[in-house]
Amino acid sequence: MIITTTNKKGGTGKTTLNTLLAEFLYQHGQKVLIIGLDPNCSISEVYGKVLQDQNSKLLLTGREVQPYLLKEHTSGGTLSIIPEDLDLSMLSNVMDTKLKHEIKKQGFAEKYDYIIIDPPGTWNAQTRNAVFAADTIIVSGKCSPLDFKATLQYMDTLQDCCLESEVFVVCNAYNKNRDPGNIWEQYKNAFGDFMIENPIPLVNSFQKLVQNPNYKIPVTVEKRMMNFIQTVTGKEWA
Repeated sequence: MIITTTNKKGGTGKTTLNTLLAEFLYQHGQKVLIIGLDPNCSISEVYGKVLQDQNSKLLLTGREVQPYLLKEHTSGGTLSIIPEDLDLSMLSNVMDTKLKHEIKKQGFAEKYDYIIIDPPGTWNAQTRNAVFAADTIIVSGKCSPLDFKATLQYMDTLQDCCLESEVFVVCNAYNKNRDPGNIWEQYKNAFGDFMIENPIPLVNSFQKLVQNPNYKIPVTVEKRMMNFIQTVTGKEWA
């Protein structure tokens, strides 16, 4: 399964959610590949793989790429990454389906149980490649008027693409005390069946997870996230 977490603006917590998903699936015995497509190298910094010879710029130009194995779990899971490149934004004319083609051509779809794509927070060639490659698209927006507006506009953009992917909207980093305008209710009313049932809470340990990829997800956080993970993967997890 290929999962892309995306929005048309930055700061919606895409990389945090992708890191959380990757760590959860890896710890549950899955073979996981992260593909970074953000020229800011956000997820590459999380895993200490910035400015590497093997990167997604090569992948999008059709050259063979060897992912970096980050770690192996006693459960049998593995976590690997194809990191970003600072010059990714120069690939403005790459076909929207190039990534999808290369994932299949280079055998990644068969080798990995889950491929998690981390695109930039804008609508460009890299984001379009992430969207068109995905089986499941997660549109992440934080609980703010600006993120809500951006998510509305972005959903219109995705609908214009006539995608066959599953699309979900998630309200991220939710804190009831920081929602004076009741943005969470606006999300639910606007997105209906696309909306993941519960908002993702603002949990301080998420930041620890982003800063330290070896951080063990606490059981309490894992339970809070279970609805989100089960929804986007379509699978029950023990």
